[in-house]
Amino acid sequence: MAMQQHYTCHNILLYMWCHLDIDECSSNSLICGDNSDCFKTEGSYFCLCHPGFDDFTGAARQCLDIEECVTFPNICGKWGTCLNQVGSYLCTCPNGFRNSGDGHTPCVDIDECNTDGVCGNVGICQNLIGSYWCQCPAGFTNFGKNQAKCVELICDQYETQPGQTLPGFDRLFSLLRNNCLVLSNSTFSGPTRSLPSGDMLLTLLVNTTDVVQLGLQSNGHRSSSEVTKLLRTIEISFRLIAPLLTENVTRTETNHTEVEIMVRRDKTPPKGPVSLTNENTQLDTTWETVVGDDQNYLGFAYVVLLSYRNLDSLKDNTSHQSQQLMSSAATVSVSNSNTTYLPQQVNLTFHHLQSSDVDPTCVYWSDENGPGVWSGRGCTLVISNSTHTRCSCNHLSTFALLKGIHQGQGSGQLSLVMWVGVVVALTCVFLSLITTLWCRFVSRKRRGGRRLQQDVQLHRK
Repeated sequence: MAMQQHYTCHNILLYMWCHLDIDECSSNSLICGDNSDCFKTEGSYFCLCHPGFDDFTGAARQCLDIEECVTFPNICGKWGTCLNQVGSYLCTCPNGFRNSGDGHTPCVDIDECNTDGVCGNVGICQNLIGSYWCQCPAGFTNFGKNQAKCVELICDQYETQPGQTLPGFDRLFSLLRNNCLVLSNSTFSGPTRSLPSGDMLLTLLVNTTDVVQLGLQSNGHRSSSEVTKLLRTIEISFRLIAPLLTENVTRTETNHTEVEIMVRRDKTPPKGPVSLTNENTQLDTTWETVVGDDQNYLGFAYVVLLSYRNLDSLKDNTSHQSQQLMSSAATVSVSNSNTTYLPQQVNLTFHHLQSSDVDPTCVYWSDENGPGVWSGRGCTLVISNSTHTRCSCNHLSTFALLKGIHQGQGSGQLSLVMWVGVVVALTCVFLSLITTLWCRFVSRKRRGGRRLQQDVQLHRK
């Protein structure tokens, strides 16, 4: 009886053990291998590969990465580039195309013409596969750059006028005017016939400037009106030459002129600091200052630093005295047309023509109220030593360091101080005269009162 009960218990335990459901997923974490998950079923289990992996069953079960770029050749569309990743893939799109934010959809063309003002206020936008181009009406141009905004050109300013154009600039102005007329009359995105390149025009401008400087020097001194004509010519020439340059940085140096130009062409305005340097001057500013208001950004921006090595002495037309410069004069020109007052200061570091311990005056060339004078308005001296001086100005023009500002058409700052002194002196004289007259009046009145009192006393007696 005891033996029978023993076998009965053994059979019951064996039955329970045989019918016990084992959790293979918990007992063996590596049962499905890498890149997969184990799922328990009644009496068994199964393995499921992660997304982006495939189940290859062989001697050892394993989930391997699916190369979507090979398995599905057009997964990124006709224009996209597929990059395989572990367990996934990524579609990269060229400029002018886009896909969904996760990078898993085909690349499609961007219709840039749906963006307001992409070609400016007057340009007509034509969408292309992966790009676009701007058609400019007569009188406007984008300088042959298909994706730049259309800007108005005023070609009459390049017409030579007797008494207004310096001798020697006739050929340059003729080429500039011809370029301007062709660009502004083009019905397509670029010029219709071969024109002088920006580099050729720049070379001619620098060489002509050299000749003009030597011509002015032969007179002993440069008159204010002649210098004003030269600087105005330089300014308007760059407005047509700089946008035609193809390189990001262009440098040209001759015996008497040195210029560096930086050009940026992007759909969005460039940001950050920008610095231009030559032998005698360094300019430090920002692209935000160069561009100005982002709403007026034309699709390109440029900044110019040009130094003159032969404008170190100028004749004052009124007092016939010389104004001696301690540095080379330097013109700063930018694509921003509003440079009368800048929200950010620009810094210029000048190398002294001769070592000197005397602090110079930071000046700019002002032709607002006459033929032209050196003025210190809007410019301050930051730091100076015997060889270099740094100036900070809130506007753009032609700048220099002045050794001495003489009476007459000198510095605007000195003229202001002089007139303030005159006004104060005259005020003091006037107050002194009024005080003297008042004292005399009071004194006479007192003496008159005493005499009347004495007469009354005598009459009583």
